[in-house]
Amino acid sequence: MRHFAQGSCALALSLMALPALTQGPTTVPAWAAERVRDWTIYSYDARGNQQWTGKKWHQSTAADQLAEARNRLKNGQDRRAALWALTAWPVDQWDAAALKTGGAEAAQFLYRRGYKQWGKDPYAYLGSPDRLERPWTHGLGLHLDKGAWRFQWIPSPALFTQAGSAALPKGLEQAAQPGVLIHLKQLRPGLEKLVALAGGAGATANGAPAGLVPSLAQGSRLGFAVRHLDPWLKQASPALEPLANREAWVLHYGTEREGGRNLQGTLVFIPGDLPTRTQLIMALLKLNPLSAGARSRVVKWTGSGLTTELQQLRGSGGVFHLIQKAEGTWISDREAPLRALLFPGAEPTLAERQEWARVALSAMAPDTELSFWVAPRIGADAAFENQAIRRRLAHAQQGTWPNPFVAKAAPRTGALTVALGAGPTEKLVEAILRVDDTSDFRLPQLPEFTNGGQALSPAQLKAYQEALAAAQERQRQRASLRQDAAALQACLDQGGAALLWNGWVTAPALNPTEKASLAELARLRREDPWRAMQAQREGKIGAFGGFGEPGMAPSLALALPVQGTKRVQVENLLKKLAPRLFKGQNQKQAFGTAELHRVMTAQAFRPAWTLVADTLVLGTDEGAVKAVAAGLQGQAPTLADSESKAWARMELDGVRTAKELENLLLAFLRGRTGSGWWIGETTTGDEAAAELAFSLGPFLGAVKALGSVRIDWNWTPVGWREGRDEGCPRPGRGRLRRALGRHGPGAHPPSGDRRGPPAQSGDPRPRGKPEPASGGAPRLAADPQRGSQLVRWRHGLLPAWR
Repeated sequence: MRHFAQGSCALALSLMALPALTQGPTTVPAWAAERVRDWTIYSYDARGNQQWTGKKWHQSTAADQLAEARNRLKNGQDRRAALWALTAWPVDQWDAAALKTGGAEAAQFLYRRGYKQWGKDPYAYLGSPDRLERPWTHGLGLHLDKGAWRFQWIPSPALFTQAGSAALPKGLEQAAQPGVLIHLKQLRPGLEKLVALAGGAGATANGAPAGLVPSLAQGSRLGFAVRHLDPWLKQASPALEPLANREAWVLHYGTEREGGRNLQGTLVFIPGDLPTRTQLIMALLKLNPLSAGARSRVVKWTGSGLTTELQQLRGSGGVFHLIQKAEGTWISDREAPLRALLFPGAEPTLAERQEWARVALSAMAPDTELSFWVAPRIGADAAFENQAIRRRLAHAQQGTWPNPFVAKAAPRTGALTVALGAGPTEKLVEAILRVDDTSDFRLPQLPEFTNGGQALSPAQLKAYQEALAAAQERQRQRASLRQDAAALQACLDQGGAALLWNGWVTAPALNPTEKASLAELARLRREDPWRAMQAQREGKIGAFGGFGEPGMAPSLALALPVQGTKRVQVENLLKKLAPRLFKGQNQKQAFGTAELHRVMTAQAFRPAWTLVADTLVLGTDEGAVKAVAAGLQGQAPTLADSESKAWARMELDGVRTAKELENLLLAFLRGRTGSGWWIGETTTGDEAAAELAFSLGPFLGAVKALGSVRIDWNWTPVGWREGRDEGCPRPGRGRLRRALGRHGPGAHPPSGDRRGPPAQSGDPRPRGKPEPASGGAPRLAADPQRGSQLVRWRHGLLPAWR
């Protein structure tokens, strides 16, 4: 009874105020209370090892409950419920454990409840405002304005500053965070544009349907988009016109994410009240005359202590669900997304992603007809929110400076070529070369070599000494390797970089033994996934090497300027580092005036490097490195052929880039499973194609429609501005909106200075002064050699922070 009373007190405290965090009452959500109630309690020793007690939460002491909740923070499935459970105790009893093991999610939980640490910096627990962590991309967007498409890139908050007050519409913040978010100014016209962008509903040469709609029809979880929305595109109904022309938000949930329920499905949110006649027509479902029997019914859903009524409407593609709330009407093709809205659970909601939403929605303009955002599965999370808040509290600013010299290392012969100036580039390069794991090797312990606690025999002592010496040698070699890597980084001028992507390296042909090994792996995956995983980890699959599965190695090259007097030092360091970093045969050959080095492996990944004048070129294969070296030696056209004052320049082959991205994404989706790892059933080809069509089809369609295009980017405090070279035709683009004049005076730094204007006083990394916030980006000029016209228009991608 005493244990029961203590457990009851702990649960009661969780429903009361938390004076250490907030002034108002904190109530544990119903879903969290239900999950905590079912927990089995373990006891923990001084080392953190757990032992099963067989007791439930309410049967345990408060001390055991506190220890259990702390330990559950390590588990992504239980973390959010554990944080709520911990609010039953004073924050100083669990804040350190939460921040240590709960990660970004725990830090955000504490911040949202007013938590401050002691000391000069009360929000230090949110992390560094400037450290660039992976992933670098937290979202991609497309925006349609008067027939013109704008691209949006949402990178890590460490790379930009923010201004603007965009916010989610009322009601939408209640929904779980989706993988795809779409805003349609008018529902049916927006859907038509979206379908057309992703390939339309045309036919192939053999008469089979092609495009987004048929691909979606093949999928098992995307029937709503085709079977319920596609008929609106084909047959107009006067009764449905008020609905078809309404503003709408579409939220698509793809694969299952860590920490919550499986939310596969699609939600449509129509803000405001629906016209009476539209409500009647939807209830009768006369939109779909092919349906038979009962077409509409009212059902009750119960969850987390709540009960609500909603309509179920039956059509040719199955049942979809509709509920009207004060903020608007929600329609869903499957139960899970709508249940997550009505009965919130462990899934993060859009209200918890306000910083990301502010950045994403700030790219919309009053006349934007359609906006489409994709949030990667590993991005747009609590870490993004924490760093965004941290930068705003610190008033962090991100300046940019052009570096026209690195454009010589950007050949125009690949699928995608980019030349970047200083500022954000330094953080990117540092993140690429940074060593994140600084832990030491675990040295063997003497008791591990004893036999039942007996005295060591000479053989046991020798084995221990050999194991200890081997571990110490590995530790010494790693320390030496990291020292050389740091020395190499110190020799580089990180105020600019060039990048070439040329698709994927062709996989080496598999021999009969490797083919049999892959067949055995496929059999094991079907019969015993755990054994299959263990076989791959132990290197028993002959077709796999140290880098990954053959065929998915990118053809990628990175060019970095070298500080003037350190070329020889860089060359010597690379000759030491490459053989130690990669296992294979080291080879070299002459390439023009340079010497090309590569490590010949058995895989498609064959790292290579070269030094041309004062530029270091690193690549994943020799083809990409040779392409960059050819540009530096004047043997290939580069982005330096035309003048530009922009911070970044890019040229891409839209058709080729879209195709290469599609190949990668399809391979990823086919190899994905709901478990988060590849154990279990793999996704079918049809399901992968359907998911790709809905999630990234419009984005790939827009990239393909670009054709061959050159784009100049300026990263200014007031947003992004884009100048585009229209010398190459772009299908379906039409007339550009406005053309601007030539350059103003004094754009480039002197030819002998890579770093731009003189350094700003007090700047720890003197790369020149930032461009004035009010002046915007410099104008671009016509290119007399190509006879093309450069234009500029507002490209409201990333709002600057203040």
